Amino acid sequence: MKASKRSELIEAIRCCVAGFRDAGQRFLNKDVVDAVIERNPHLLDELGRQLAREKVFDLTRRVMKSALEMTEKDAQLELGINHDGFEMPGMIAVPVDIRHPLNGDCEWLPVTEATVPDLDANILMLASQIAADQRRRRNIFVLRQRVVAVVGEDSGLTVAQAAALAKELRLK
Repeated sequence: MKASKRSELIEAIRCCVAGFRDAGQRFLNKDVVDAVIERNPHLLDELGRQLAREKVFDLTRRVMKSALEMTEKDAQLELGINHDGFEMPGMIAVPVDIRHPLNGDCEWLPVTEATVPDLDANILMLASQIAADQRRRRNIFVLRQRVVAVVGEDSGLTVAQAAALAKELRLK
């Protein structure tokens, strides 16, 4: 994909998201996708094959993440894993660049073919994902607590309205 066309598409997505956000309305990812496609058909004509490849890549990743899990009995492997409810994945992802385990390329392999370093790399990637999710959750929780402190638990006011109210109260 040509960098300039890709940059144009990313900028079109940013503008569309900003438009929805600035209008103060709720929207779904599909609303952005539909608007970008409608407003930028020339970009999609040129980038179509590469975008299709990226989507198939994302779908493949989703399928690989949800590959059938092995049962507890199958997972015994003569290793003596006797945990109730133990579910071993059929496959694991091993990040190609261990220094940047999130959002990069991964090699998928059957878990029975994994080495200890492969298992360690998968654990590191999962820990990084969990830490990133926890940071996002903590930030949203702090935001929620501040909004509740200003407008109360059962308020229908938005975050922006709560911020405006907080500013108004500070100015008094």
